[in-house]
Amino acid sequence: MAAEQKAPSILGFPHRPEWGAAAHRRALAGHLRRCRDYARIGPRQAARCIDASESTISRLETGLTALKPAEVERLLDEYGVRDPVERQRITALMQEAAKPEVWQPYAHAAPTTLRPLLAMEPAARRILSYEPQLVPGWLQTEEYAQIVIRATHPTLPAKEIADRVSLRVQRIGMLRRETDPPTLLAVMDSEVFRRPVGSPGVMYRQIKHLLALLEDLRFRLRLQIAPLSVGAAGAIGHPIVHLRFFAPEYLPDLVYLEQYEGAVYREKPSESERYQAVLNQLCGVASPVEQTPSLLQEALEAWR
Repeated sequence: MAAEQKAPSILGFPHRPEWGAAAHRRALAGHLRRCRDYARIGPRQAARCIDASESTISRLETGLTALKPAEVERLLDEYGVRDPVERQRITALMQEAAKPEVWQPYAHAAPTTLRPLLAMEPAARRILSYEPQLVPGWLQTEEYAQIVIRATHPTLPAKEIADRVSLRVQRIGMLRRETDPPTLLAVMDSEVFRRPVGSPGVMYRQIKHLLALLEDLRFRLRLQIAPLSVGAAGAIGHPIVHLRFFAPEYLPDLVYLEQYEGAVYREKPSESERYQAVLNQLCGVASPVEQTPSLLQEALEAWR
C-alpha cells in the first residue's frame, strides 16, 4: 500500500525580509496551490469559498494578485490547515508579502517588464547572466548607465533617465549585504570592451570599476569573458538572466530574456533547465575566471 501523502508545509520557507516582498508572495502562492491540491479541492470550489472567480484563484496561486489576509484565512479553513504553527508562519509571510517591492521607490522609472526580475533577484542564491552587447546592468557605472539608457530611450525626460540610472546602479548593493548575499556569475562577450559607450574616458572608468568590483566582491562576483572564438555558443543576440533561489522547493528557477522593447520570463522546469544548459555551455567555453583581471587590464590599456 502506498504511503500516505504528507501534508504540505510552509515551515521550510524562512521569514527573510531581505529577500523582498515578491519572494514571500510567490512562496505563499505556491503553498496555497499545494494545500488545495492536497485537500482535493478544485479551483471552482476554492473560488466560491472567497466569493471570487476561478481566475482570481489562478492569480493568487501564481503570485500575480496580492494576498488578502481574510481570504487566505478562509481558504486555509476550507483546505483543512489547522496547525497553529503553520498558520502563524503564513501570517508572518503575508505581512512581509504586503510590504513595498524593491522597485517601488522608482515606480515611475522602473520598466514594467523589468519589475519581476527586480522584485525576485534579492531572493536569489545564484544569478547567472550572459550579456552580448553591454556591461551587465548590475556592474555599470553611473555615467555608462546614463549613456546606455539615453541611447535606448532618447525621448525620456532627464529626470526619468536619472532615476533609471539610480535604480540600475543600486542593484549591486544586494551583493554587499551581510546575510546570505547572492552570487553573481556574469559572462560578457569580449566585443563589449570594443564597443564605445561614450568617450574613451567613460570606457576606461567602466573597466576600472569592473576591476574594483572583482576585488571588492571577490567571493560574490565571478566574471567571465567570451571571445569571438567561442563561435556559435556565443551567438545569442539578447541578454539572459537565470535566477536560482535559496528556497528552491518553494521558489522555482526564473529565467529573464531581455528584448528591445520588453522581456519574456520562463519558469517551467523544462525551460529553465534548457537555458541553464545554454549558460553552462557559455561558461565552459568562455575564458576562465582567473584570466578575467588580465583580460580587463588589456582592455583598459586599449582605452587609455
